[in-house]
Amino acid sequence: MKISWSPNWQLSNELQGVILISFSLLLFKLFVKDMIKMLVAPKLVPFLLLSMVFMFILGFFRLLNSNLKGADCDCDVCDQSTSTVKQLLPYLLFFSPLFFFFTMEDFSINKELLSTNGYVSEIKNNDDRNHDANVEEKIIVKDANFFSVMDLLNNQLEEVEGKEIVMNGYIYREDGFKDNEAVLARKIMTHCVADLSIYGYMLNGDISKLKTGAWYTITATIQKKEMDGTAMPVLKVKKIEKSEKPLDEYIYDL
Repeated sequence: MKISWSPNWQLSNELQGVILISFSLLLFKLFVKDMIKMLVAPKLVPFLLLSMVFMFILGFFRLLNSNLKGADCDCDVCDQSTSTVKQLLPYLLFFSPLFFFFTMEDFSINKELLSTNGYVSEIKNNDDRNHDANVEEKIIVKDANFFSVMDLLNNQLEEVEGKEIVMNGYIYREDGFKDNEAVLARKIMTHCVADLSIYGYMLNGDISKLKTGAWYTITATIQKKEMDGTAMPVLKVKKIEKSEKPLDEYIYDL
């Protein structure tokens, strides 16, 4: 059935245009507020930027051409017997997340969101990046050498045992941890927020007063501990300094 232009067809095009422009503005807000790296790794940011531009252009032309009375239509939208409510219902699936995004306060990835992920204390040596860490008397962990140091602690534990290490991170505790048990952790993102994980190491010492979720710079001695027949590194705390959460709290695996 082919029917010429109808108000329903125009409304459908206008809604599609509004949705496309709204999603482009959503991405624009993330860029402006520097929140985009909370959702995707930096190497994927250019692709989102292109998506933002294309969605805005497509939405603009969708609105511009919504009133083509000379056009014909053979889709369900043009069926005059279909109620307006039934036609609008599918668009609510798109408008609902947009409404919450623009009306709710800015989000943050907190420990509740990551509570089911657990923490990882081992990084497999599957990348050449892991070979640029040198065994020094004092190991200072930075974002740039985080994976190299973690590989060093896991695969050359005998060589680094007893050495001093300085690491910045936040205190992470899982359900079932005692007050004197905690992990000095960092959040690792590979591609996007869906694969966000926690990497860190168990702390040993007087750490019961350390607040869960708070950031500290800890100076410790590397020790070896047997757990389930496997040797794992543990950080014996020597010095604790309160620190501020970094502007970019993630470490990216790409």
